[in-house]
Amino acid sequence: MKKILLFSAIFASVVFTSCDLNSDSQAVKNKAALETQKGKHSYAIGADIGRSINMQMGAVKQQMDAVELDLDYSLILQGIKDKLDTTKPALMNDSEATAALGELIAEMQKAYAKKDSIARVQDSIARAQVAAENLIKQKTFLEKNKAEAGVIATESGLQYTTVTEGKGKTAKIGDTVSVHYTGTLLDGSEFDSSVKRNQPLSIALSEGGFIKGWIEMLSLMKKGQKVKVWIPSSLAYGEQGNPVIPGNSLLIFEMELLDIKPAK
Repeated sequence: MKKILLFSAIFASVVFTSCDLNSDSQAVKNKAALETQKGKHSYAIGADIGRSINMQMGAVKQQMDAVELDLDYSLILQGIKDKLDTTKPALMNDSEATAALGELIAEMQKAYAKKDSIARVQDSIARAQVAAENLIKQKTFLEKNKAEAGVIATESGLQYTTVTEGKGKTAKIGDTVSVHYTGTLLDGSEFDSSVKRNQPLSIALSEGGFIKGWIEMLSLMKKGQKVKVWIPSSLAYGEQGNPVIPGNSLLIFEMELLDIKPAK
């Protein structure tokens, strides 16, 4: 960040090394002075440096999450002039300027840390509120859903209904299963689908490889069986959720067990 702040001054120094620095004339305020080549070229160089400085300061603000900088722009310009015109004493020597920049960076980092801490607390509160609301919604839904025709509720709280019957033995821990699925939340938003990818999930059935609700459901399914299953958050991602799934979300899956390969 320190290099970013200093870059504009360095760039200005390179551009103006060969310029006449002894003039104390005021900045040009009308277009009349731009009628000459010297005027146009001079103004264009100044405008380019101004744009570069503005971009660099914008990059610093963006990098520090828009932490506001309280700066005196007249002194910024004075600092540039002092470094370009070495025939006159500067208001600060290099050591003092470096120390001041260090203080600025420390202040910005402190302000950013405070702002980030507040944002984290606010985000945590918001997530907790969403999780609390989701818990109420899923309990209300599951209580009503278990009374629907064809819905089977297990002791764990999982609920499912068979869409298409399967044949043969059920899958066991250690077997490799091939599954097509589409997962949605209670509001109908889809978060994952092997069907859309046209690529079934093929994986060994293990307690570490699936959420508890999937293990239980697959252990009840036979090859070729299709089900719709409602998995409570206690059998999925719990109160915390994950980056995709909000806390206490009821997961709804349409699943088809395509194949079962027994463990060797």
